[in-house]
Amino acid sequence: MSTLKKSPKKLTRTRRRTKLDKILAGEVPQKQKNIRVPHQTWQTPKRKARDIEVIKPKKKTGKPQYIVRDDYFYEAKRLGYRARSAFKLLDIQEKYHIIHPGMKVLDIASAPGSWLQVLVKMVWPTGVIVGVDIQKIEGFWHQNIHLFQGDVFVTGPIIDFLKKHDIVQTDCITSDIAAHTTGQTGVDQYRSVELNLAILDIADIFLKKWGTLVLKVFVGEDIDDLIGPIKERYTVLHKCKPKACRERSFEEYFVCQGKKT
Repeated sequence: MSTLKKSPKKLTRTRRRTKLDKILAGEVPQKQKNIRVPHQTWQTPKRKARDIEVIKPKKKTGKPQYIVRDDYFYEAKRLGYRARSAFKLLDIQEKYHIIHPGMKVLDIASAPGSWLQVLVKMVWPTGVIVGVDIQKIEGFWHQNIHLFQGDVFVTGPIIDFLKKHDIVQTDCITSDIAAHTTGQTGVDQYRSVELNLAILDIADIFLKKWGTLVLKVFVGEDIDDLIGPIKERYTVLHKCKPKACRERSFEEYFVCQGKKT
């Protein structure tokens, strides 16, 4: 039986922070002309006028929240999903068939739990789902869903949690995580690359050989800095934009299959 690899208490990446500091300071111009907008095939939603609703923060110092209210939003409400993002995972599954009954799946940044709702149906009844998020997730009665509240980048407690539930490594890791946006496109896309590089390190620990990793990425001019390490670790890389993604969004999903080691 394979064992989990030892890892430092906290995963960090500092090799490219200098460039990020320069971008934030306005010293490095953002090359917007190189940013590619993925093709969107879904038709314009019927509720176009209510596509985005701005919710004012309760505190004066807080930032406004932007909630997408389109057909996917209302369909998620009708079907009982906690967020419209459930349809993104359903679309990925329809295209690539990455999840099967009996699998052990680690879902990173699970709150509010819409991906957990989808995953448990796919692996049922013999599979196991582990959801990790810094926020508390409630309302799951399934015996094969195990929830861990904590920082996903502090791996020691997660290793202990998996061992407690007799899980050595997982068959698949899914992640719908996104960094807090600044409104500066180049900065937000760069931070997405940094965040997914850290998740690649997590997959090195928790994903078994030939396993599959799903990443959410904001595509920009720095995307090759992520694609290179992915191709070093995985045999196949699929890029897709699920129909539930907004047309003007730079959001894509990378399906990385066939972990090499």
